[in-house]
This record gives sequence, C-alpha cells and structure tokens, in this order.
Amino acid sequence: MNTKSQSAWKRWLPWLVPLPRGMFDKPLTGKQMLVYYLWRVFAFYALLLILLMLAQRWLIYQPTRVASLSVDQANAPFGVIHEISTKTEDGLNLKGWHFLAGQVACNDRAGCDAELANGRPVVILLHGNGGNRLHRIETCRLLASLGLHVFAFDYRGYAENPGSPSQTGLLNDARAFWKYAVRNRKIDPDRIILMGESLGGGVATLLASELCQQKTPPAGLVLRSTFSSMVDAASFHYPWVPVSWLLWDQYRSQSVISNVVCPVLVIHGTEDQIVPYALGKKLFDAASPASATGIPKQMVSVEQGTHNDLLSEARGTLTVAYDQFAKQIFAQTAAP
Repeated sequence: MNTKSQSAWKRWLPWLVPLPRGMFDKPLTGKQMLVYYLWRVFAFYALLLILLMLAQRWLIYQPTRVASLSVDQANAPFGVIHEISTKTEDGLNLKGWHFLAGQVACNDRAGCDAELANGRPVVILLHGNGGNRLHRIETCRLLASLGLHVFAFDYRGYAENPGSPSQTGLLNDARAFWKYAVRNRKIDPDRIILMGESLGGGVATLLASELCQQKTPPAGLVLRSTFSSMVDAASFHYPWVPVSWLLWDQYRSQSVISNVVCPVLVIHGTEDQIVPYALGKKLFDAASPASATGIPKQMVSVEQGTHNDLLSEARGTLTVAYDQFAKQIFAQTAAP
C-alpha cells in the first residue's frame, strides 16, 4: 500500500467505523502505547468472535455424509433391519432404519407391520451431532435385544439426507419421525419412547415438551450424555466467549423439561469431558420429580464413564437401565 492510499485509508476509516482519535498514529507516550495495543487486542478478539459465530454450525454439527446407506452395510442377518423414510413439513425426504424387536426377521413391509401390531414398544432414536445411523448400530442392537423396535432416522444433512442441520431443522425432522411412527405405522403414542443421545437429547427434550403440551405424551424420555442447554455446553468449551449472545441454536432443554409429564431417565458418565456430568445433573434436577403416572424420574450415573465410549465402557449398566425403565413404563401402562 503506497503512502497516498494509506493516508486515504486513515482519512475515510473513521467515517465508517468510529475509532479513538490518533489510533493509527505512532505511539509516543505510555498512554498512547497502551491505547494502541489495547485496541489491537480488542480488534483481534472481535474478529475471532465473528469467525466463531460464522463457523458455529460447522463446529456443532459434524455429519458423516454418504451417497447412499444400505442395510447391507450394517452386517446384520437378512430381514432384521429394514429401510424406512419420511417427509418433513418443508419437503425433505429423510431416510432411516427399522431394527425389529427381538431381532426377528421379516421379508417385507407387511411382515414388519405385523410385528409392530404385536404391541411391543418402539424407540425413536435421536442421535448425537456426529456420524450417522451406521455409527449407532450397537445401541440399536442392544435395544432390539431387549424386545424394543427401534426407528433410527438420520437428520437433514446427515448420511444421504438432503438439507443443512440447525435447531429448527432438527426439531422439524424429529416431528416428522414422530408422525411417521404414529400416522404411517399406526403406533400409539403410549408405546413410543423418545431416546436422545448428546445433541439428540436436546432435540428429544424439545419434542417431548411439545408433545406433552399437546396432550399426546410419549411413553418415556431417555436422555443419554446430554446437556442442560447448548449455551451451557458451549460455555464449558469456550469460557471466554459470550455464548448466549452469539449462539443461534441454543437447545434450552432445562427451560422446557418441566413440561414433560412422561417418565424420564437420564444417563451420564461422571468423566464426560464433552458434555460434563454437571450439565446432565442440572437437566435432571430441572425435571419434574415424577411423571403424571407417578413414576419417579431416574438418573443413572456411570462411574468413570466418558462421552463417546459409554456403551463399550458400561454396556451392562446401560442394558439394565434400559430394560428396567421399559418394563416399569409398560407394566404401568398394562395395569388396569
């Protein structure tokens, strides 16, 4: 930049951005030097905040995109997993898999409908921020082995699904998954458990709150390794950032979980470094003490449990927790 252009820049910039007089002058005194460097630190901090704000959804949502995802990639026996799909209100076709309860095999949709008609519970799995449904196979197999059907859809922008993820988008997707189960597959709401993992716990809590206020509550809500709000989770990782001012997708689960009248189960590892245990406990404390049917809320604390490896670290604990929770809910439902 030549001298003429530099002088023009100094002359016109104060009209565009109000700055202290003499900011661009060479500091001569201690006070001027202090102001000189403080403004540069502030400018760097402001620039960093702007970059974080623009990149926030890239940081939050980490989908694994694929051209297509076949049930053959799950390496399951033929007929145990079936492809399913639904359409959102904004016109996106989202794909997922149906894991049959008891891991029985069916040849076609009619056979799957016959199995669903037997009345076994159905879990709608809302997964976390990374990967896709292929990475949740072990969780789905575990739930199916306990006699639960599992609908494991991917959100928009995940796997082969179109669109870009956001809080509004993922909540619309979750509504579509629910409508698919209730309307397309004729499953009573009192047979459906919403299960959210990590980020999916925020989606599941928002959906459960909506459904309870609409007087069509799910049978239960399971929250694994999730947070009180995305603001709290982001503040843990970026304590120097005014997160509540900059975050678009805030997933304020703590503020809505009191609306949830169905039974609630919270599971969290005590050594979780991605979503700290304290945030799971904070969400649990905000939930109602008991469901409308009198079932107390429950929290399972997995000692030394982490975030991403909780299933492998505590498979037995999770198996017992899921099994007992489902039996408690549906024993209550089946009672006269």
